Amino acid sequence: PCVPRLLVFDLDACLWEPEMFQLAGEPSSWDAARGGVRTSQGEVVRLYPGAQAVFQRLLTDATLRGVQVAVASKSTEAAYAHRCLDEIEVGAGGTKLGRMVHLREIYNRSKGRAHFPALRQATGIAYEEMLFFDDCTYSDNCRDVAEACPGVACVRTPDGLTEELFDRGLAAFAEGRRGVLC
Repeated sequence: PCVPRLLVFDLDACLWEPEMFQLAGEPSSWDAARGGVRTSQGEVVRLYPGAQAVFQRLLTDATLRGVQVAVASKSTEAAYAHRCLDEIEVGAGGTKLGRMVHLREIYNRSKGRAHFPALRQATGIAYEEMLFFDDCTYSDNCRDVAEACPGVACVRTPDGLTEELFDRGLAAFAEGRRGVLC
């Protein structure tokens, strides 16, 4: 099957909750009993169940081997986001999410005018070979990316990443559809 060369995920409200700006404390370490990264104030940052399942598939699904993974986030708390990426565990084997993410673009700028051009430059991967997932809660990042970076396939995840949305995105990508898919 035709799969993207680069999967790009937003972080806050797409892969995990709560959002970084909502935290009162600084993320510190993985808490297996609570299933997330504990903060200095006792909060816990957790992957959505769908995101956990998708990243588990990225570890085990032979058709997705070789696909690079990136994050593109407009978080104003980049250090918190990096810490969560480095501490969150995926699956029973304890693989750190950060080890699965090849590229990180985490800063408060336009994803279409900053994050995606930086990803293309860093990887040499054409926009037509990228699939992007974003919750689009505060602004329509999917439309921004689709307009500024023609060829990227974009999927809105308004309630966080789910396996269904991931599969719909992969299927649409394989069919050659680009732009905002759903």
